[in-house]
Amino acid sequence: MQSSVLCPVYRKWLQLHPEQARIKRQTLKAEALASRRKGDIRQATNLYRLVWEIAQSILFSLRRPDNHSAEHYQDLVIFAAAAMAHQQCCEQQPEPESAAHHSVLADTQQQLSALLPLYASEPKLLDTISQLKEWLRCNSVLQQSVLMH
Repeated sequence: MQSSVLCPVYRKWLQLHPEQARIKRQTLKAEALASRRKGDIRQATNLYRLVWEIAQSILFSLRRPDNHSAEHYQDLVIFAAAAMAHQQCCEQQPEPESAAHHSVLADTQQQLSALLPLYASEPKLLDTISQLKEWLRCNSVLQQSVLMH
């Protein structure tokens, strides 16, 4: 697992305030997309990494059992999508910098597995987690096969 780019105190604050964290995540996601469209891949990579870490903090925040599962579905999808966007940006950078995306994808898969017990009482979210893990696994396999050919 890579070291975090987020300060531990800020990460804890994000976990305690998931609504504000979602707003920050969306803001950074928009900035990352804008940077990517401008061709500033290095900045987009850094921003997508922040989006991924904030999404991770949201997923591991405490939540009430009666909370809306649609919101958690969106959190799960954004977490996986941020990992994929980070990977794509890393692939557009020189080799030494592109090595980082493999650990982000692996970390994402591991952390989704760790979330399974948390969502044991919500079959739809369990199914979503399984689908996201498969999506990430397939992309990882595709990337490895492209590198081998």
